[in-house]
Amino acid sequence: MAHTLHRDAFTHTLHGQPTDLYTLRGAGGLQVAVSNYGARLVQVAVPDGQGGLADVALGYDSLQGYLDGQLSMGAIIGRWAGRLRHGQLKLPDGTTLQLPTNSGPHHHHGGPLGSRFQVFTVAEARPDALRLQHVFRTQDDGVPGTVRLTLDLAIAPDNALHMAWTAEVADAPTVVNITGHAFFNLAGAGSTHGHVLQVPASHYVPLAADVCPVGTVEPVQGTPFDFRAPRRVGDAVAHPHEQLARAGGLDHYLAWGGATSAALPAWALQAPALASPITPGGLRPAALLSDPASGRAMQVWTTAPGVQVYAGHGLKADPMRDSGRSAIGAPGTPWLWQPGDGICLEPMEYPDAPNHPGFGARWWQPGEVVRGAIVYRFTG
Repeated sequence: MAHTLHRDAFTHTLHGQPTDLYTLRGAGGLQVAVSNYGARLVQVAVPDGQGGLADVALGYDSLQGYLDGQLSMGAIIGRWAGRLRHGQLKLPDGTTLQLPTNSGPHHHHGGPLGSRFQVFTVAEARPDALRLQHVFRTQDDGVPGTVRLTLDLAIAPDNALHMAWTAEVADAPTVVNITGHAFFNLAGAGSTHGHVLQVPASHYVPLAADVCPVGTVEPVQGTPFDFRAPRRVGDAVAHPHEQLARAGGLDHYLAWGGATSAALPAWALQAPALASPITPGGLRPAALLSDPASGRAMQVWTTAPGVQVYAGHGLKADPMRDSGRSAIGAPGTPWLWQPGDGICLEPMEYPDAPNHPGFGARWWQPGEVVRGAIVYRFTG
């Protein structure tokens, strides 16, 4: 059964703004709890086939858990997801801008004041949908330009959670790269190494010793990053590949590859119906994650050109950071997360793209609107 959350554990004032917990319920039974602190997915509970719900995403049972715990747990990441090497942002004129750093020498996941650390404004709340808003400012992340982000979360009748956004560029050319950082475990407990993953991507982005991109895009053939056919996550993680050692585990960007992309599997032939008025067209199948033991599966669809696959090696059984809620055992029993207990599938732009001409970073102009979406559709 799904863990029962208490709203008052999330109702506080942070940075002078109110925080709260919003529970969305869909006609098909899917239930999603969202905190406006970082627009975080606090709980994703799917019908368990026995009249109840099963938790399939990692999370904490209070706002304090998110303040003390894994920094990105469940959050919307922006303005630029992933790392920018040495905190540098190469501008269109060839000059380089220095941004604040927060992961060794790098600017990571929007920097120290990225969206994961911000309280979003609640613009609208309905039983099955939520609209959140946030303004990215240069004084927060160092990136040029003001960007007004509107994020819609909506549950469709087919048990699909839609996260769609518009980002309005106000006053200067800028870059935008938004993603979601939910950790999923379709079994509800234990390791995800027994999960099976399929990603119709033909290429991956190799990393240098500093875990930022080398600057090339390589074929997945013969590597642990080849998920074109369904593959156990544990088998990929155990592969003796230099790239896995370099990153500390599986934490790599897989790209569709344009005209040479992998053939689409059968599950990818029927796109989800649009559930949000701001969801753009052109959704692509990004991944299918399944748990053979429970029979549950999750499709991921997106507008992005690729997906970052992170197998959760940063979960390290730290009692402060990794003590999450559990639906197993007595109420209130914590689940001390071990490496691999959750997996993140993060559709996004190419990592460090503004600093690599071949990665196709787009500089958006004042008055333009960036549109994007991620859809998680659950079955089983």
